[in-house]
Amino acid sequence: MDGDPLSALVVAAHPDDEILGAGIRLSRRPQGRVHILHVTDGSPQDMHEARALGIRTRQEYASIRRKELLEATGMLKIPAGNCLQFPLRDKEAYLNLPALVVYLELVIRTLQPALVLASAYEGGHPDHDAVAFAVSVVAKRTNSFEHWEFPLYHSGANGEMVTGRFIGDESDSDEVVIFSAEERALKRRLLVCFRTQAEILSNFTLERECFRRAPRYDFSEPPHAGPLLYERWGWGISGTVWREFAAEALTAVECFPGVGN
Repeated sequence: MDGDPLSALVVAAHPDDEILGAGIRLSRRPQGRVHILHVTDGSPQDMHEARALGIRTRQEYASIRRKELLEATGMLKIPAGNCLQFPLRDKEAYLNLPALVVYLELVIRTLQPALVLASAYEGGHPDHDAVAFAVSVVAKRTNSFEHWEFPLYHSGANGEMVTGRFIGDESDSDEVVIFSAEERALKRRLLVCFRTQAEILSNFTLERECFRRAPRYDFSEPPHAGPLLYERWGWGISGTVWREFAAEALTAVECFPGVGN
Protein backbone atom coordinates (compact mmCIF):
# COMPACT_ATOMS: atom_id res chain seq x y z
CA MET A 1 0.00 0.00 0.00
CA ASP A 2 2.91 2.42 0.53
CA GLY A 3 3.23 5.16 -2.03
CA ASP A 4 -0.28 4.68 -3.43
CA PRO A 5 -1.46 8.21 -4.37
CA LEU A 6 -5.04 7.12 -5.05
CA SER A 7 -8.02 7.56 -2.78
CA ALA A 8 -8.68 5.34 0.22
CA LEU A 9 -11.77 4.56 2.27
CA VAL A 10 -11.43 3.20 5.79
CA VAL A 11 -14.54 1.34 6.96
CA ALA A 12 -14.65 1.12 10.74
CA ALA A 13 -17.25 -0.15 13.17
CA HIS A 14 -16.70 2.49 15.86
CA PRO A 15 -14.95 5.82 16.32
CA ASP A 16 -11.37 4.85 17.33
CA ASP A 17 -11.11 1.61 15.28
CA GLU A 18 -9.50 3.46 12.37
CA ILE A 19 -6.85 4.96 14.68
CA LEU A 20 -6.23 1.67 16.48
CA GLY A 21 -5.81 -0.27 13.27
CA ALA A 22 -4.32 2.27 10.89
CA GLY A 23 -3.65 5.64 12.53
CA ILE A 24 -0.02 5.85 11.50
CA ARG A 25 -0.71 4.35 8.09
CA LEU A 26 -3.28 7.12 7.58
CA SER A 27 -0.77 9.76 8.68
CA ARG A 28 1.48 8.68 5.81
CA ARG A 29 -1.20 9.22 3.11
CA PRO A 30 -2.32 12.45 1.41
CA GLN A 31 -5.03 13.10 4.00
CA GLY A 32 -7.50 14.86 1.70
CA ARG A 33 -7.73 11.63 -0.27
CA VAL A 34 -8.81 9.60 2.77
CA HIS A 35 -12.43 9.05 3.75
CA ILE A 36 -13.62 7.22 6.85
CA LEU A 37 -16.99 5.50 7.12
CA HIS A 38 -18.24 4.44 10.54
CA VAL A 39 -20.83 1.70 10.54
CA THR A 40 -22.17 2.62 14.00
CA ASP A 41 -22.29 5.74 16.16
CA GLY A 42 -20.27 3.92 18.84
CA SER A 43 -23.08 4.06 21.40
CA PRO A 44 -24.77 0.80 22.52
CA GLN A 45 -28.26 0.40 23.85
CA ASP A 46 -27.04 -1.14 27.11
CA MET A 47 -24.86 1.90 28.03
CA HIS A 48 -22.98 -0.05 30.73
CA GLU A 49 -19.57 1.56 30.18
CA ALA A 50 -21.04 4.98 29.42
CA ARG A 51 -23.04 5.18 32.64
CA ALA A 52 -19.91 4.31 34.59
CA LEU A 53 -18.42 7.48 33.06
CA GLY A 54 -21.39 9.58 34.13
CA ILE A 55 -22.95 9.74 30.66
CA ARG A 56 -26.72 9.63 30.92
CA THR A 57 -28.13 9.04 27.43
CA ARG A 58 -27.22 7.09 24.33
CA GLN A 59 -27.40 10.25 22.23
CA GLU A 60 -24.99 12.05 24.56
CA TYR A 61 -22.54 9.16 24.35
CA ALA A 62 -22.73 9.08 20.54
CA SER A 63 -22.10 12.83 20.42
CA ILE A 64 -19.08 12.54 22.70
CA ARG A 65 -17.61 9.72 20.63
CA ARG A 66 -18.07 11.78 17.46
CA LYS A 67 -16.24 14.71 19.03
CA GLU A 68 -13.41 12.40 20.09
CA LEU A 69 -13.14 11.13 16.53
CA LEU A 70 -13.02 14.60 14.98
CA GLU A 71 -10.33 15.65 17.45
CA ALA A 72 -8.17 12.72 16.31
CA THR A 73 -8.86 13.06 12.59
CA GLY A 74 -8.21 16.79 12.88
CA MET A 75 -4.72 15.95 14.10
CA LEU A 76 -4.33 13.85 10.94
CA LYS A 77 -5.72 16.71 8.82
CA ILE A 78 -8.54 14.55 7.53
CA PRO A 79 -11.46 16.93 6.83
CA ALA A 80 -14.54 16.46 9.01
CA GLY A 81 -16.60 16.19 5.83
CA ASN A 82 -14.61 13.08 4.91
CA CYS A 83 -15.82 11.29 8.06
CA LEU A 84 -19.11 9.58 7.20
CA GLN A 85 -21.41 7.59 9.48
CA PHE A 86 -24.14 5.00 9.10
CA PRO A 87 -26.22 5.55 12.27
CA LEU A 88 -26.52 2.04 13.65
CA ARG A 89 -26.15 1.36 17.35
CA ASP A 90 -22.98 -0.22 18.73
CA LYS A 91 -23.25 -4.05 18.90
CA GLU A 92 -26.16 -4.11 16.41
CA ALA A 93 -24.52 -3.91 12.97
CA TYR A 94 -25.01 -7.65 12.42
CA LEU A 95 -28.78 -7.13 12.76
CA ASN A 96 -28.72 -4.80 9.74
CA LEU A 97 -26.33 -6.49 7.30
CA PRO A 98 -28.43 -6.16 4.09
CA ALA A 99 -28.96 -2.43 4.67
CA LEU A 100 -25.30 -2.04 5.53
CA VAL A 101 -24.24 -3.67 2.26
CA VAL A 102 -26.55 -1.38 0.25
CA TYR A 103 -25.30 1.77 2.00
CA LEU A 104 -21.65 0.76 1.75
CA GLU A 105 -22.00 -0.03 -1.93
CA LEU A 106 -23.59 3.37 -2.53
CA VAL A 107 -20.73 5.12 -0.72
CA ILE A 108 -18.12 3.15 -2.67
CA ARG A 109 -19.76 3.81 -6.02
CA THR A 110 -19.91 7.51 -5.13
CA LEU A 111 -16.35 7.91 -3.81
CA GLN A 112 -14.75 5.30 -6.11
CA PRO A 113 -11.84 4.53 -3.75
CA ALA A 114 -8.92 2.56 -5.12
CA LEU A 115 -8.36 1.02 -1.69
CA VAL A 116 -10.82 0.01 1.03
CA LEU A 117 -9.26 -0.77 4.39
CA ALA A 118 -11.37 -2.47 7.07
CA SER A 119 -11.24 -4.65 10.17
CA ALA A 120 -10.62 -8.38 9.86
CA TYR A 121 -13.08 -11.19 10.61
CA GLU A 122 -11.77 -12.29 13.98
CA GLY A 123 -14.60 -12.75 16.49
CA GLY A 124 -13.50 -9.94 18.78
CA HIS A 125 -16.56 -7.73 18.35
CA PRO A 126 -19.68 -8.51 16.29
CA ASP A 127 -19.55 -5.05 14.71
CA HIS A 128 -15.95 -5.56 13.53
CA ASP A 129 -17.04 -8.80 11.90
CA ALA A 130 -20.04 -7.06 10.31
CA VAL A 131 -17.62 -4.59 8.68
CA ALA A 132 -15.48 -7.45 7.35
CA PHE A 133 -18.61 -9.09 5.96
CA ALA A 134 -20.03 -5.98 4.29
CA VAL A 135 -16.76 -4.94 2.66
CA SER A 136 -16.15 -8.49 1.42
CA VAL A 137 -19.62 -8.64 -0.15
CA VAL A 138 -19.29 -5.23 -1.81
CA ALA A 139 -15.80 -6.08 -3.07
CA LYS A 140 -17.24 -9.12 -4.82
CA ARG A 141 -20.26 -7.21 -6.18
CA THR A 142 -18.31 -4.25 -7.59
CA ASN A 143 -14.80 -5.61 -8.24
CA SER A 144 -13.70 -1.97 -8.14
CA PHE A 145 -11.17 -1.68 -5.31
CA GLU A 146 -8.42 -3.44 -3.41
CA HIS A 147 -9.69 -4.78 -0.08
CA TRP A 148 -7.08 -4.74 2.67
CA GLU A 149 -7.63 -5.31 6.37
CA PHE A 150 -6.13 -4.76 9.80
CA PRO A 151 -6.51 -6.75 13.03
CA LEU A 152 -8.07 -5.27 16.14
CA TYR A 153 -8.56 -7.97 18.78
CA HIS A 154 -9.61 -11.57 19.19
CA SER A 155 -9.65 -14.32 21.81
CA GLY A 156 -6.47 -16.17 22.63
CA ALA A 157 -6.39 -19.86 23.47
CA ASN A 158 -6.96 -19.13 27.16
CA GLY A 159 -9.59 -16.44 26.65
CA GLU A 160 -7.19 -13.51 26.82
CA MET A 161 -7.61 -10.54 24.50
CA VAL A 162 -4.99 -10.65 21.73
CA THR A 163 -4.55 -7.22 20.13
CA GLY A 164 -3.01 -5.99 16.90
CA ARG A 165 -2.24 -9.44 15.45
CA PHE A 166 -4.01 -11.53 12.87
CA ILE A 167 -5.35 -14.91 13.97
CA GLY A 168 -2.80 -17.63 13.41
CA ASP A 169 0.81 -17.13 12.42
CA GLU A 170 2.21 -13.82 13.69
CA SER A 171 3.92 -13.38 10.30
CA ASP A 172 0.58 -13.54 8.46
CA SER A 173 0.78 -9.93 7.24
CA ASP A 174 1.52 -8.47 3.84
CA GLU A 175 2.69 -5.18 5.28
CA VAL A 176 3.90 -4.16 8.74
CA VAL A 177 4.25 -0.47 9.57
CA ILE A 178 6.96 -0.03 12.20
CA PHE A 179 6.66 3.28 14.03
CA SER A 180 9.42 5.81 14.39
CA ALA A 181 9.80 7.51 17.76
CA GLU A 182 7.84 10.48 16.42
CA GLU A 183 5.08 8.20 15.15
CA ARG A 184 4.83 6.42 18.49
CA ALA A 185 4.28 9.80 20.10
CA LEU A 186 1.68 10.67 17.46
CA LYS A 187 -0.16 7.39 17.95
CA ARG A 188 -0.24 8.02 21.68
CA ARG A 189 -1.69 11.52 21.17
CA LEU A 190 -4.28 10.17 18.75
CA LEU A 191 -5.45 7.50 21.18
CA VAL A 192 -5.63 9.96 24.06
CA CYS A 193 -8.36 11.75 22.11
CA PHE A 194 -10.69 8.81 22.81
CA ARG A 195 -11.09 9.48 26.52
CA THR A 196 -14.21 7.34 26.89
CA GLN A 197 -12.29 4.32 25.57
CA ALA A 198 -9.16 4.69 27.67
CA GLU A 199 -9.50 1.37 29.48
CA ILE A 200 -9.67 -0.87 26.41
CA LEU A 201 -7.18 1.23 24.42
CA SER A 202 -4.56 0.68 27.12
CA ASN A 203 -4.26 -2.92 25.83
CA PHE A 204 -2.88 -1.89 22.43
CA THR A 205 0.71 -1.57 21.27
CA LEU A 206 2.35 1.65 20.14
CA GLU A 207 4.99 -0.14 18.07
CA ARG A 208 3.44 -1.23 14.77
CA GLU A 209 0.38 -1.70 12.57
CA CYS A 210 -0.25 -4.82 10.46
CA PHE A 211 -2.12 -5.12 7.17
CA ARG A 212 -2.89 -7.79 4.59
CA ARG A 213 -5.00 -8.32 1.53
CA ALA A 214 -8.33 -9.60 2.79
CA PRO A 215 -8.69 -13.36 2.32
CA ARG A 216 -11.82 -14.98 0.88
CA TYR A 217 -13.74 -15.57 4.07
CA ASP A 218 -16.34 -18.25 4.60
CA PHE A 219 -18.72 -16.41 6.91
CA SER A 220 -20.65 -19.61 7.58
CA GLU A 221 -17.66 -20.72 9.66
CA PRO A 222 -16.33 -19.15 12.86
CA PRO A 223 -13.08 -17.18 12.53
CA HIS A 224 -11.30 -19.54 14.92
CA ALA A 225 -11.92 -22.60 17.08
CA GLY A 226 -13.27 -22.17 20.58
CA PRO A 227 -15.39 -19.39 22.11
CA LEU A 228 -15.25 -15.98 20.46
CA LEU A 229 -14.16 -13.04 22.56
CA TYR A 230 -17.58 -11.39 22.58
CA GLU A 231 -19.09 -14.69 23.69
CA ARG A 232 -16.60 -14.86 26.55
CA TRP A 233 -17.52 -11.31 27.53
CA GLY A 234 -21.18 -12.28 27.98
CA TRP A 235 -22.80 -9.76 25.70
CA GLY A 236 -25.68 -12.10 24.89
CA ILE A 237 -24.54 -12.41 21.26
CA SER A 238 -23.39 -15.78 19.98
CA GLY A 239 -21.25 -16.51 16.96
CA THR A 240 -23.85 -19.02 15.81
CA VAL A 241 -26.56 -16.35 15.70
CA TRP A 242 -24.18 -13.87 14.05
CA ARG A 243 -23.47 -16.40 11.29
CA GLU A 244 -27.20 -17.05 10.82
CA PHE A 245 -27.72 -13.34 10.17
CA ALA A 246 -24.77 -13.35 7.76
CA ALA A 247 -26.23 -16.30 5.83
CA GLU A 248 -29.62 -14.58 5.58
CA ALA A 249 -27.93 -11.39 4.40
CA LEU A 250 -26.01 -13.24 1.68
CA THR A 251 -29.27 -14.70 0.38
CA ALA A 252 -30.94 -11.27 0.43
CA VAL A 253 -28.01 -9.53 -1.24
CA GLU A 254 -28.07 -11.95 -4.16
CA CYS A 255 -31.44 -10.43 -5.11
CA PHE A 256 -30.17 -6.83 -5.02
CA PRO A 257 -29.40 -5.00 -8.26
CA GLY A 258 -26.13 -3.11 -8.21
CA VAL A 259 -26.61 0.25 -6.53
CA GLY A 260 -26.63 2.96 -9.16
CA ASN A 261 -27.12 0.52 -12.05
